[in-house]
Amino acid sequence: MLINAFIAGFVWSALWMVYVFLILKHYPWEILHDYPEDIQEASVLPEPSSEQKKQAKIFGSVGGIVIFGVLLLFGLIHFSGGAVSFWSVLAYIFIIAMTWNIADLIVMDFLIICTITPKWVVIDGTEGCKGYHDYLFHFKGFLIGCVYTAIMAVIFSGIDFAVLHFIIWK
Repeated sequence: MLINAFIAGFVWSALWMVYVFLILKHYPWEILHDYPEDIQEASVLPEPSSEQKKQAKIFGSVGGIVIFGVLLLFGLIHFSGGAVSFWSVLAYIFIIAMTWNIADLIVMDFLIICTITPKWVVIDGTEGCKGYHDYLFHFKGFLIGCVYTAIMAVIFSGIDFAVLHFIIWK
């Protein structure tokens, strides 16, 4: 189970990274609040049009459905073969979700944003801001993410377990 959970976690992390990259590329105002304060203040992003806002909402909704649908599917597929405890499902989903949280910290935040800082992560008008190299800011975000990850794992494990128990294992 452990190896399978980590493999699923890496796949889920890759999906998240593509999703975040596409938001940064096409809808950067949607993610500006996740940047350090100096970057938010220095940003000169133009106000998005109502059409751009609509496209961002559609993309965010479809992307969220795909990403969280995949998380549910990982649990359903992995445990479809026979009944297990809720705790087994929770551990599996938690490992997948926490793998993403750790990948986000190490790959996206520390490596890409703080160390490499490629042009595609730099918001217009914020070139040279110190926030791009603020490792502590991202580590604090990781710790907050641990709480959200735990809550999310409980919710999605509950959904998976209910579907498995009442529909698949019947």
